[in-house]
Amino acid sequence: MSRLRRCLVAVTVMLLVAGMGVGEAAAAPPANDTEAGAIKISSLPFTHSMDTSDATRDGPRFCSTVNSVFYSFTPDATSRVQVDLIGSEFDSTLGVYTRSAAGEVLPVACDDDRFGYAPGIRFRASRGMTYFLMVGQCCGHRGSGGGPFVLTAGAVTEVDLEYEFQVTGGTADSETALATVTGTVTCNERSVVYREFTLRQLRQGIFIARAYVFVSAVCTPDSPSAWSIEVDTQTGIAFGPGQALLRTWYENGYDGWRDLVFRGDLPQDEIIVLQ
Repeated sequence: MSRLRRCLVAVTVMLLVAGMGVGEAAAAPPANDTEAGAIKISSLPFTHSMDTSDATRDGPRFCSTVNSVFYSFTPDATSRVQVDLIGSEFDSTLGVYTRSAAGEVLPVACDDDRFGYAPGIRFRASRGMTYFLMVGQCCGHRGSGGGPFVLTAGAVTEVDLEYEFQVTGGTADSETALATVTGTVTCNERSVVYREFTLRQLRQGIFIARAYVFVSAVCTPDSPSAWSIEVDTQTGIAFGPGQALLRTWYENGYDGWRDLVFRGDLPQDEIIVLQ
């Protein structure tokens, strides 16, 4: 090989190696990516939001194998505790475990779908015992990236679930032909409220814009929670400003464990105005 050719090869290799370092740096994992960095829950109730997209594989494998992040809780008194991921945006898992004096993992509970795709766990937390809460991705979806979630922990209450689901109105988008229905839900314990209905609107004198709608709303006690859902017409006739008929088929609220409140005797027809 000639000296010139050797020089060209050497320069090419150097450029290729240098090019490997060009581009965006890999995102750093969250601070609680490992058990050692677990976020401490100092008191209840407790709520924390984050994203597992940049988390790595770490911790016990009894509940999740990918994108895990950690919390720890050491109660001052023995009590029953509820932890859930209601409102999370991906198919998540929730594991609770302790460790023996020798460091052995002692599973307490694991769940992935108590509230649809959102897990929830109730367990008896003993005074002075440290419990680790592990949030992960369901079903071994390696490479799926996890996503945003909200972890809520609080004391278990034994009240009967009561809730109120309200439809407050909506809008119609002339550019997308979508209607957006909005409302609020109130309750006395953490729950998810569901309603199935159809939305119909007289358009152009005789044609009907119509759609089937199934909405779920997360409810937090003692404070109204807003909900909204986009509705696309299923008839090819667009929704527009004006009155629309909302016909309810059923509605229920569920606290995940004991109470399922089903309401099938609601007034079927309700007039709302799309702005």
